[in-house]
Amino acid sequence: MPVSSSAQDNSANPLAFNLPALGKLVKDTRLRCMLNVRDAADSIGVSSGVLTRIENGKSVRTERLFKVLTGFGLAMLVMPRGDADIVTQALGQTVNWHDVMASQSRARKPDTKPTVALDMTTPTLFVDYDGTLHAGHAFVDERGQITLDSGRPLFEFAPLLIGMLEPYPAVQIVLTTSWLQTMPTEIVISYLPPELARRVVDTTRGRKARFSYMQNGSGRTDIITCYAFGKGLKNWLALDDSVYDASNFGREPGELVQNFVLLDSTLGISDEGAQQRVREWLVRVHNNRNT
Repeated sequence: MPVSSSAQDNSANPLAFNLPALGKLVKDTRLRCMLNVRDAADSIGVSSGVLTRIENGKSVRTERLFKVLTGFGLAMLVMPRGDADIVTQALGQTVNWHDVMASQSRARKPDTKPTVALDMTTPTLFVDYDGTLHAGHAFVDERGQITLDSGRPLFEFAPLLIGMLEPYPAVQIVLTTSWLQTMPTEIVISYLPPELARRVVDTTRGRKARFSYMQNGSGRTDIITCYAFGKGLKNWLALDDSVYDASNFGREPGELVQNFVLLDSTLGISDEGAQQRVREWLVRVHNNRNT
């Protein structure tokens, strides 16, 4: 629901030439409405955190920014600088563009990208169960018995992964399976053949995807990416039938595409193309560790 902002302050300069200036306009509008952050955010339909970030001059998703502006009855105009001068002068304001550009130049940093130290070189394989080590997805009945909706055997493709990993004893496994949501970790691991179980060093249990990624179906991709960056993993590969939109993850668009193998849930790692990807990755990381 839009917030009423009828009490306009004619002395306020409406020109926002950077995020802090825009944030100040939003905050001033909220204060004129005599609302605290929580009440204003609830009325607009965003979180208090989003509104606070905007008011503090921090970046948020574009759609959320426009939702806040619309909620406060504000509009954004994009026009040539000369026209902006005319508009601001009509409102009794002037803009010193030299000062504006100078302030932006002082604030600009040579490199604003966060630096992530990817220094953990141990080869790490993120492994799902359903649609990866067997065809189809698991169902647990009231007796605790696990069957697959495909009618196929559990872990029928596990021997393929065992064979591919055998020459590479250093490879570790992190489990990403949804079984972790309903079973204790030790039980989940116990279903694996010993050759794979002894490689398991961790799971993604308890890690939650960010809400927007859950909505668009790429939650598993988000969880794995956050885990890999959080642990500083340099050599990793994810085998999963639900790692969607990998091209949208990473520090640069497309950076992590080669780190994800999106599997056909009816084939899992029995797919020849998927096996080729795994073999190439194993050779590459083995060579990297030996150079």
